[in-house]
Amino acid sequence: MRSLMTGILAVAVLALTDGAAQAQIMDQLKGAAGGAGGSLGGGIPSVGQAGAGNTAGVLEYCIKNKYLGAGGASSVKDSLLGKVPGQSNDSGYREGSSGTLQTGTGPGYSLGGDGIKAQITQKVCDQVLQHAKSFL
Repeated sequence: MRSLMTGILAVAVLALTDGAAQAQIMDQLKGAAGGAGGSLGGGIPSVGQAGAGNTAGVLEYCIKNKYLGAGGASSVKDSLLGKVPGQSNDSGYREGSSGTLQTGTGPGYSLGGDGIKAQITQKVCDQVLQHAKSFL
């Protein structure tokens, strides 16, 4: 029950804060939930280290799985793909399109899931879309 309440609180707080504050709040919530984050899936990952290929792949994943609307996100993805030569050979793109965000540390963050994980994935997809615009 404690993990569920912590997860609900995390999603509510994250919707109202910016990236730096989110990271700090998530660290505090992970501590309150017993360290690993429980049903929070380890918290919201940082998207800032994802390269252009992985970002484009994650956008494709997010659009395909309806975490993002196809309209504006597709045009950003297509523009970004124009800057990623040979995306079919780009491991970051392949991982992203299969649902793995490369965070710059560890094996990456797996997107998708149900409940809180789906809500976190929604937030990550929104952040990846904003990050993608920085490449254009």
